[in-house]
Amino acid sequence: MTVTDIPTAPSAPLASAQHRLAEAARFLALDEGLHQLLATPRRSMTVSVPVRREDGRIDVIEGYRVQHNLSRGPAKGGVRFHPATDLDEVTALAMGLTWKCALAGLPYGGAKGGVAVDPAGLTEREFDRLTRRYTHEIQPLVGRDIPLTSARPDLAEAVALGVRVLLGPGEGRTVAVHGSGAVAAQVTAKLAEARFEVVGGGLGTDADVLVLTTGPITAHEAAEIRAPMVVEAANGPITPAGDQILAGRGCVVVPDLLGNAGGAIASHSEWTIGDLDSRLREHLRPAYRQVEALSRETGLTLRQAALVIAVGRVADACRSRGGYA
Repeated sequence: MTVTDIPTAPSAPLASAQHRLAEAARFLALDEGLHQLLATPRRSMTVSVPVRREDGRIDVIEGYRVQHNLSRGPAKGGVRFHPATDLDEVTALAMGLTWKCALAGLPYGGAKGGVAVDPAGLTEREFDRLTRRYTHEIQPLVGRDIPLTSARPDLAEAVALGVRVLLGPGEGRTVAVHGSGAVAAQVTAKLAEARFEVVGGGLGTDADVLVLTTGPITAHEAAEIRAPMVVEAANGPITPAGDQILAGRGCVVVPDLLGNAGGAIASHSEWTIGDLDSRLREHLRPAYRQVEALSRETGLTLRQAALVIAVGRVADACRSRGGYA
């Protein structure tokens, strides 16, 4: 598989997602109609969300909800509150969740929500009002009645546990965790428990493994990376141009479809029996073995192999529904 027409803009998550899908579609020899179906969200919505501030002002904030694909089951995905989010980013995240669920063997398609606001600039009551109104506005897409279990998983912890499952025991290996926030803190703690030696967080840190909890990692940033293995614990932190740099140096990248899948598996585990750790092992270990085997057989990178498997499963589900319904 060759890498061509690589998006170079760091703020182009949808272009990156479409580029990677096109690579997988070429490898799978998908017809153009099916490729376009997989490249296009099934449903998307932009809403205006008025929120009353504490001083009486009304601000109108833009929100989004995207359902990318429903062929393997109902679409699932959370909501991103960030001032820079937009419909393109939310679409890319929903698409990524479709592939993530397919690769992990979860019976869902991908969805995502977004609200273009900085939560730090809102009081608790303002944030509550905003969330309630956003939820009301997207009801035509998601429905009214959503049953929830009483105990909900810590998704940051779930991502970190997933990374630990993929890496196995530390046995003296060194790891650098790049980024800050809840996921970085949990990854650091869980890998320390697994007897990894945490040695820093810079991209250029000398370590056996570099775990990314933030991005973007463009070609410029990728050139700084010295670790022989990189794990994406964030959604799509490495751009296609960054991928090319790392692949050219022989760096093994465990893609977000595996490295960030703990959250998706944890939310599925709300409806299933068994502890989270066993659920993560049940889904992640066979998925990694399948990806690694295809990579060895074909010469694809782990990311390319993961996408080929995931896209192939969703394409098969689309075909089985007849007429790409």
